[in-house]
Amino acid sequence: MNLVANMNKREKFLLTATAIVIGVLVNFYLIRFFLANRADLTHQLAMTQVKIDTLKKRETERNLWARRDALLNEKMPVLADPDVASKELREAVLELAKKHTVTLEAPSPGTPINQPGHISLGVKFDAKGTWESMFNFLLELQGPEKFTAIESCEIKVNREDKTQLRATLTIARWYAPK
Repeated sequence: MNLVANMNKREKFLLTATAIVIGVLVNFYLIRFFLANRADLTHQLAMTQVKIDTLKKRETERNLWARRDALLNEKMPVLADPDVASKELREAVLELAKKHTVTLEAPSPGTPINQPGHISLGVKFDAKGTWESMFNFLLELQGPEKFTAIESCEIKVNREDKTQLRATLTIARWYAPK
């Protein structure tokens, strides 16, 4: 107290101005720190809410997925001989392609691949056909109880004839895991 009392008017003004500037800077950094933390906490809260909503949705769909698993376990075919299964898949796909006037070339059989929920046995084809026939073929190829999936598909428009599509397809049939 004695130190401030001995100061002249100019020194007191400088001391007050310095204290105000330091106070404003401290408040500025504190406010900035709290706003940044608030933004992080808001983001974390939103992410947690998304997780909670996802878990609630999964809980409401529990019976649906239990029925789905039971259906898959009941109806999914068992892979006995990979060579025979590959030939059957190739013939079934060729027959379906003829039905939709899609030309399949260069079939190359694959090997069985163990996936977490199934065994995938694929066949690779080069296909060509009109837009409509190609999409109808791909649509009919898959179905709820066919256990046939298009694992990879690269479709391009034919350069010479824009009404034709060319595709490289890997079509697989899924079998029950062993």
